[in-house]
Amino acid sequence: MIAIADSGATKTDWSVLDAQRTEQFQTIGLSPYFTSANDLHAALRSAFPSNIDPSRVSHVHFYGTGCGSHEHGQLMAQRLRAFFTQAQVRASSDALGSARALFGDAPGLVVILGTGSNVCRYDGRGLSALTPSLGYALGDEGSGAHIGRLLLRSHLYRQLPPHISQELEQQYDVRISAVLEATYKGARPSAYLASFAPFALANLHEPAMQAIVDASLNELYQTHLAAYPLKELPVGVTGSIGCLLAERLNALAALHGFSIVRYVQRPIDALVEYHQKSA
Repeated sequence: MIAIADSGATKTDWSVLDAQRTEQFQTIGLSPYFTSANDLHAALRSAFPSNIDPSRVSHVHFYGTGCGSHEHGQLMAQRLRAFFTQAQVRASSDALGSARALFGDAPGLVVILGTGSNVCRYDGRGLSALTPSLGYALGDEGSGAHIGRLLLRSHLYRQLPPHISQELEQQYDVRISAVLEATYKGARPSAYLASFAPFALANLHEPAMQAIVDASLNELYQTHLAAYPLKELPVGVTGSIGCLLAERLNALAALHGFSIVRYVQRPIDALVEYHQKSA
């Protein structure tokens, strides 16, 4: 029996399978930066299917944010072994998971647009990046957290049309004290910022929301995508924000002379297929 996980900042999609059955479930996002060993164990204990003994799992393939470096991948694997006590555990970056979900063992350019963002080149085996992923505070261009940050800035600086600010205030607590507390002292700041992205996407008929989303996607292009030979590589997108903004991303690609060949909203399903073929 094997377990496969695709973890972002907000949630982790899990699939546990053998030859007879597949069980899927979700936990919170699990990160070596923000999730303690106790919190990880508690999240798995509460959500893991009650009809499966975790000691029966022989292999765990975990793909998650923050696991790209050897040190943090090893740390996450160590914490997972405390729950999957009989398993061989491999913790890799969410970018590698997205690459395998999009392209299998073929090369391509991987664009992850979920709570956070990442762009990297995949050669069919490993990843390389011409620009770093700097996280919610310094980067994450094109992501839910970035769109949410731009929306909050515009609101707090009183740059939004009054009717949009009023609607935002009706749906969220956007008092400046609450925003600063959650952003700078909260346990999951990137997920907090990304929680405002649905408001922007639901109001894309408003020019002000179009301007915020397009500004975020243009930053994604100028900072990351433009560094790569886009006309020579197939480009694929994973993540909920990327898939919801497929129309605008396709327009951005057409403007700059390249195309996006595939969108995958839930990499976990393609990762199950990948590991079944590799077994």
